[in-house]
Amino acid sequence: MNQTLTINISGIVFHIEVDAYEALKVYLNTIKSYFNNSEEREEIMLDIEARVAEIFAEAQNDKNQVIVMADVNKVIAIMGEPEQYLTDEEEEIPAQKTHRKREDKKLFRDPDDRVLGGVASGLGAYIGLDTVWVRLFFVAAFFMGFGILTYIILWIVMPEAKTTAEKLKMRGEPINIKNIGKAFESEAQKVGEKLQNVDTNKFSSKAGTVLENIVMAIASFFTAVFNIFGKVLGIAFLFVGTFLLVVLLALLFGSTAIFSISNDGVYSMASQDFFNLIFVNQDQFYLASIAVFLLIGVPVIGLIFLSIRMLFKVRSHYGVGLTFVGLLVVGTILAFMVGTRLAVEMSAEEEFEKTEIISPDFNTYVIKTNITEMPGQGVLEDKFTSISIEGDMMYQRFVELSVERSKNDSMMITTNFSSHGKSPKDALNKAKAINYVHQLNDSILFFPDYLATNKEHKIRGQQVEITVYLPLYQSIYLDKSTKELIYDVDNFTNTYDKKMVGRKWVMLEQGLTCLDCNDIEGITSKELEELKALKMMETVIE
Repeated sequence: MNQTLTINISGIVFHIEVDAYEALKVYLNTIKSYFNNSEEREEIMLDIEARVAEIFAEAQNDKNQVIVMADVNKVIAIMGEPEQYLTDEEEEIPAQKTHRKREDKKLFRDPDDRVLGGVASGLGAYIGLDTVWVRLFFVAAFFMGFGILTYIILWIVMPEAKTTAEKLKMRGEPINIKNIGKAFESEAQKVGEKLQNVDTNKFSSKAGTVLENIVMAIASFFTAVFNIFGKVLGIAFLFVGTFLLVVLLALLFGSTAIFSISNDGVYSMASQDFFNLIFVNQDQFYLASIAVFLLIGVPVIGLIFLSIRMLFKVRSHYGVGLTFVGLLVVGTILAFMVGTRLAVEMSAEEEFEKTEIISPDFNTYVIKTNITEMPGQGVLEDKFTSISIEGDMMYQRFVELSVERSKNDSMMITTNFSSHGKSPKDALNKAKAINYVHQLNDSILFFPDYLATNKEHKIRGQQVEITVYLPLYQSIYLDKSTKELIYDVDNFTNTYDKKMVGRKWVMLEQGLTCLDCNDIEGITSKELEELKALKMMETVIE
């Protein structure tokens, strides 16, 4: 058994045979001697030792825990003989460029060619594409709505190429003595060029020192603030991200989930029942659920991941960012497929109308609506609408009522039924399938505030629009129950719909006018009778 030693290379402990150690020692010292005249000698040697440690770590396994001479020879074969550095003026063989393998590259952010974080230049180096094209992609993605989020996620998960070895890995170049030395010389030259552009004669040495101290103090202050704020922000991101993820999962796969939260209250929906009323079949529902989860859930998970990194300084593999981007692309494709299908299902719109003539037997008709809830079990409840199902029937609160002047002396009620469908015929059939009936009981006109249809027809924009046509001098009373039923009722004083309820209104030449109102401009019953009498006299004279 050969004698072994324990050594530390770049922070990693190895067991190495004595003869292999002596060969490695001679090799490293020889390399070091070639860089004696370089100011970056220590940095170059640190990078070379890090590469040596990486090769040794790859060579170790469960059966081989000791570095032998063969491993040292492998290092020399990969890194190159020290004498090769002297021939760095020679041209690189083209074949060496063309045979680089993708697996030799690793994804890093490029700090030497960056506008923000070096993400675009790092991606360009990895995929072999000019950085300009990658930046143009992010600009286009910004206008498509996912560019900023994608860039931030990649910025988080892609490590920065800090060392020379990492920069060589980013470009897929061999990590050997020659390339490491050339890289350091190139960086030193860039630094020198920048320093030459600085007019050092403007400042004295003392002033420069004072300015440097001020800048360092400001930087230290902001660093401390960021460290504190970063922890608070990380906790906030973790809380918000976890909450949003739970809500999303409940919305997609739970029975009831929070739908919206506002100053008016919390509204909910039975998610699966609601989605089943939209999508054509279960497969479409599942595809839509996956798309929503990918487009919303992946960024939310990214937010949680970001918070964990901020709180616990966890490092991530570059593949995490690529996975996030890939999932977002898949989600976009699925959403486009499902959205296109739904657009076809609602591409046509048709309507038909029913008209009923009412004899004006009463001076005033009272318009009411139901004050009870819709039948069935609610699947969507919010401030603006409601949808419920009972058996095979679906009920929707998409009913609007308006009042206009009649073109003759008759009082009429027109009911317009409309719906969307995949074809004009399909849309018309869905419109005709709407079940809506109003009632007239003496002077009371009762209009339900919901429509009914078979749930097999799905939610396709079904709607009922009612118009009550009043002849001249006919009056109506809008019951307070119609507050949500009436819609854009034109009147002489431009009174808001919700302010019209609980009052009498009469149709005059100038339009609908409030009758016997104290707080709204209008006319009195006495004035109305005088107008009627005057109209009768004009008729007799004619």
